[in-house]
Amino acid sequence: MISLFIDTSTKNVSISIVKDDKILSLIQEEICNEHSKYATSYVKKVIDEANIDANDLDNILVVTGPGSFTGVRIGVTIAKTYGYLINKEIIAVSSLKSLALSVSDKDIVMSVIAANKSSYYVGVYDSKYNDIICEQCVSNTRLLELIDEYNPYIVSDNFNVLGRYKFNKVNLDILKIVDYYKDKDTINYHALVPNYLKLPQALENK
Repeated sequence: MISLFIDTSTKNVSISIVKDDKILSLIQEEICNEHSKYATSYVKKVIDEANIDANDLDNILVVTGPGSFTGVRIGVTIAKTYGYLINKEIIAVSSLKSLALSVSDKDIVMSVIAANKSSYYVGVYDSKYNDIICEQCVSNTRLLELIDEYNPYIVSDNFNVLGRYKFNKVNLDILKIVDYYKDKDTINYHALVPNYLKLPQALENK
């Protein structure tokens, strides 16, 4: 099976071709606020470097959010375009679960991505990466409450500190993410939409 993996949901862009649990080509770069400039060409580059034709792809996995509004939209648009051109359905991937999947041997993992200066997107997972709580957007105060409640290993797309807690930056384990999602339900490219994980109204008004 040959998969195209696309993640433009944060400033750390990851685009790869995976075939039968082996990475054929990979680009992982920090391109903060320049997704529209590079992402499309990076997809073409990984396909060329893998020495395959786009029509050889069996599926497309794209991180649909939450994360950067523009970054998520760009990744979803690229996936929809390729899905249309080669008539392949798409697998939607959570940015938060992707971070959790990129660490091992932890009883409870919390994934955290900054939404704005006063709130965070957060997901909490058990050792088998099942959801302990639904992915949500929370205030700084609520995030600290969740950390105190679950005592998790905290991962993020960036180094950060909140109160006395440190967020551990992780690089995506693309092979593990693709393996986890490869048998999940697919979505027709027409129906694929970003998961912006809308802020609660009280946070939006801040």
